[in-house]
Amino acid sequence: MSTGHLARPVAVAMPRRAVIDQAWHAIGPGVEVLSGIDGGPLRRTVKRILDPLVLRLRSNPQFSVPVLAADEAAAMVEVIIDHAPQLRCTAAWFALLKAHRRRLRITTGNAQELYFPVCFELAVTEGVPPQHEDAAAQAAETVLRRIHDDRDRTAVEVLNRYVEDQDVIDTLTRQLDRSWRDVRSSDTIAGPFLAGLTTVLGPADRHAARVARQRVWSALIADATPFNLGARARVASGGLPWSIVELGLSSTEPQVAPAVFSGAEGARPLDRSVVDRLRATLRRGLDHDELPDIPALCAEEVDRACAPWGLLSEDKQATLVAGMELAGDLTPLTEQASTRYELGHTIAARLRKEAYVLHARRYLADGDPLHPRQRQVVDDLRAFGRPYLSRLWARLHGRDVWQEPCDDVDDVRALLEGVARSVSLDHRQRIKTMLELEVAL
Repeated sequence: MSTGHLARPVAVAMPRRAVIDQAWHAIGPGVEVLSGIDGGPLRRTVKRILDPLVLRLRSNPQFSVPVLAADEAAAMVEVIIDHAPQLRCTAAWFALLKAHRRRLRITTGNAQELYFPVCFELAVTEGVPPQHEDAAAQAAETVLRRIHDDRDRTAVEVLNRYVEDQDVIDTLTRQLDRSWRDVRSSDTIAGPFLAGLTTVLGPADRHAARVARQRVWSALIADATPFNLGARARVASGGLPWSIVELGLSSTEPQVAPAVFSGAEGARPLDRSVVDRLRATLRRGLDHDELPDIPALCAEEVDRACAPWGLLSEDKQATLVAGMELAGDLTPLTEQASTRYELGHTIAARLRKEAYVLHARRYLADGDPLHPRQRQVVDDLRAFGRPYLSRLWARLHGRDVWQEPCDDVDDVRALLEGVARSVSLDHRQRIKTMLELEVAL
C-alpha cells in the first residue's frame, strides 16, 4: 500500500472542504465505502475520521480555519495523503463490520457514527482485517459486541453514569483546557462580512437577486470572520460590534471557558457546561442511535464548547452572527424603530401587530402598576433579542450536533424568522396566563 505513486498537488488558498476533497481524490481506489457519490469523503468521514484522527485538529488548529492559505493547504493535503494506507485499511474494516452487523442482526446505532473511529483505530493497530473467513468473522463479532454493549440503556442514564467517574472529568477538563487555548483569531476585519449580510438579510424579488443572495451567503459561510469574532469574544480588547452580555449570550465579558460539569441550571448559552449541553442534546434528540457513543459524544462536545460561539461548523457560526445583527432590529414595543435589514423590518412589523404586544403597549401607556408576570413579559419585549438569540443558539447547537447544514440562504432566513415566531408564541402564552390571573383576581 505504498503511497509513492500518489500525486501531491500544490495547494493554493482555497476553502477547507475543497482542500480535503483534493487530497481525498488523490488517494485513489480503496476508500469507496468512506466516500460519497461525488467521490469526495462523506460528511461523517470528515467528522469522525479525518478531523479528529488524521488532521488532529486539537493539536493542529491551523487546519480548522474555513479558508486555508497556500502553505497550510499544501500541508493538509500532505497529511491526508500520507495516511492513505490507514484510510484504505479503515475502509476494509468498515466493510467487514457492516457485513457482520447484518449477519448478527444488529439494528441499533448509526454504523458510520459508531464504527468509523473504531475502524481507523483497528487500521492503525492491526493493519488489514484478517483474510481468512473464520478469523475475520470472529474479529468482527468481537468488535461489534464491544461497541454495542450497554446501548440499550437510556442515553441520559449512560451519560450520568459516565461523568460520575472523576478520571473521566479530569480527562475531559484537560482536553477542554487544550482546545480552549487552541482557538485564536487572525487580524481580518469584520466590515466586508457584515456588509454581505445586507444582501443576505435584504430583499430579493427576482430570480437573479435570489441567485446573487445565495452566492453571497455561500461566500460568507466560507469566510473566517465569524470564527474570528467568536475568538475575539474571549479577549478583553476584542473590539466586537456588540456586547455578548447585553445580547444575553454570556454572563461575563470577555467570555470565559465553560466548565465540564456544573450544578448550575439555566445558564446563558456560552456559559453552559459540557454536560449540560449534552443532556439537552440527548433530551431533544429523536433518534439517539444516530449519535456516537457517550465517550465520543463527550469528547466532541468539549471541542464544540471550545469552538467560537460554542459551534463547530462555520455555517452555524455565520448564522449566529447573522442573528446577532438581526436581533438589533427586533424591537416590538417601539412603533417607529428604524431597522437596518429588510428581514428585520418584516419580522418586527409582524411582532408589533400581535395582540399581546398591543396589550403590553396599552399597559405601558396607561402607566398602571405592573404585575410581576406582566413586568417579565414587558422586559422580554424590551430586550427581545436576548430570548431570541438564546433560542437561535439552541437551534444551531442542535443542527451542529446532528450535522444539519445551514448552507441554503432561504433555509437560514426561514430559521431566523421561525425562531422569532417561536419566542413570540412563548410570550403570547405568558400573556394568556397573565390575563387569566387578572380574571381570577
